[in-house]
Amino acid sequence: MKYTYYILLVLLIFSSCKEKSEKEPETEKTETTPDGESLKNYSSPDFQLRFEYPDNYKVIEDSLPGKAPVINVFRKNNPGEPPFVIHEDFGNAYISFLPRGYGVDGPSGVQKSLEEFGNPLPLSFEIDKQKSRVYLLNNGELWGLYLRFATPPETWSEYGGIFVRYKVRDFEARCKSSANKEIPMEECDPLGGDEILYFGKVEEKSKQEIDGIIKSLWFSRDNYDRKEISDLIKIELAVRGKTIESPLEIKGEARGNWFFEATAPVELLDGNFRSLGRSYIEVVGSNWMTEEFVAFKGSIDFKKPDTENGYLLLKNGNASGKPELDRILRIPVKF
Repeated sequence: MKYTYYILLVLLIFSSCKEKSEKEPETEKTETTPDGESLKNYSSPDFQLRFEYPDNYKVIEDSLPGKAPVINVFRKNNPGEPPFVIHEDFGNAYISFLPRGYGVDGPSGVQKSLEEFGNPLPLSFEIDKQKSRVYLLNNGELWGLYLRFATPPETWSEYGGIFVRYKVRDFEARCKSSANKEIPMEECDPLGGDEILYFGKVEEKSKQEIDGIIKSLWFSRDNYDRKEISDLIKIELAVRGKTIESPLEIKGEARGNWFFEATAPVELLDGNFRSLGRSYIEVVGSNWMTEEFVAFKGSIDFKKPDTENGYLLLKNGNASGKPELDRILRIPVKF
């Protein structure tokens, strides 16, 4: 099948099957950011989803063919009409939350697993790095991601995930034949071994906005008291924003239910959110089965990265793997 017919087929499927059941949810204004930007809160009890988004974005709850739900958060001036899934205009900037998946082939172009590429986002929940994908421009810059959970939230299916798209300026698609020669797009046959390459430049403003939404994302649970992180764990050593060396000694105190079997994981990331090492902290003494604070200690070895900054992550011992029970303390550090 030639590339032109492939694209036409995809567009026809989505133009004829997108269901106009979209609903804009009620939201509440939050406090303004230090830059004076006003944010809104979004909450979906059905899908245990919460995040913040800026005023120039909009949230729509909709459905796809087969009544598959989709939640879009997107720039108000996006080209096209929601619901947005994966095969959209490269001038778009949006996130699609897909609790049942999207049921069609993924985007074309260069792509890698997150295990191969590295995690480019400061997520507050665990993902499956083999199943999650990044989609790349020809210059190696990522224009999109599809995130799959290590363990899905209770109300999501095993096929559910989150698709992230950044806006690309000066976008151009080219085709390289199976003989490694550039050929016209109308002659491109991806199913026959030809390769589609995407060119352009990701708009930095939209990337910052989308990353900010993802950074605020967390998953909720009915009748679950989500306490402030500062009321759950405290670090004794003042490493925030400080230069650290290997091995990094970690001491502090946390509530007993932060741990599982008296331990909890820690991880060190570089400035690009790539892992430099993993270890764990453990309770000092044996009395960890309590909701009171208990002392802990641990250490982590690492090789100094190329980036100047990074992050120390202290994660709760979430034996269930459910993202609605994940808690992470993220501490910026320097190398």
